[in-house]
Amino acid sequence: ALKKYVLARARPGDVDDAIRVIDHFGRHVSFLINVGDEKGKILDRAVERTQPRLLLELGTYCGYSALRMARVMPREARLYSVEFNTANAEIARRILAHAGVDAKVTVIVGTLGDGGETIRTLKREQNFVPGSLDLVFLDHDKKAYFSDLELIVDAGWLHPGSVVVADNILVPGARAYRAHMRHNDGTLWHTAEHRTHAEYQSVIKDLVLESEYLGTQTSSTGTSRPER
Repeated sequence: ALKKYVLARARPGDVDDAIRVIDHFGRHVSFLINVGDEKGKILDRAVERTQPRLLLELGTYCGYSALRMARVMPREARLYSVEFNTANAEIARRILAHAGVDAKVTVIVGTLGDGGETIRTLKREQNFVPGSLDLVFLDHDKKAYFSDLELIVDAGWLHPGSVVVADNILVPGARAYRAHMRHNDGTLWHTAEHRTHAEYQSVIKDLVLESEYLGTQTSSTGTSRPER
């Protein structure tokens, strides 16, 4: 339904209009579980501050957050978005193409927790090498946030100054991930907790975590720390 709505109402090749139409659908037609407009601005600002060249998203859903990141990331940047559900991946690809950003975004069907297959694909086919990953957005299975973060760290893809943004920390919740970031704040990570609301409403409270990776360093990395 969302794909048909976007293709019928959003101007082709206009990423801003695609985002506008999806927001209208989420607020007035049918509930969506994407990051939404309020929390989406937090993601926008993280991308704008980081100026990433290589981005990884876990949880494409229908492509909304990929649209937001593609709109504000540098022209030469590439976003790789991993989606477990094949049908969702196809919907996202169609919406991204309609918005004119499919050359910037590659949707991969898989999951980091599949025994290494998706990680090998990213390494072999998409040039994910040690220290190459600038920004990660987590918006998939909340129970997998912490384990997938560990897989990313173990792969060596991050560098000091890489940023990880995580949605839905309160609703439905990612307790292990939040506990890890709190325990390691100032040693492995610098984390800002952004107080906000669940998508497309103003009653249910949520948190978005924005964490800067320090690696083995405990002093300033030379990049700006997000304000609390």
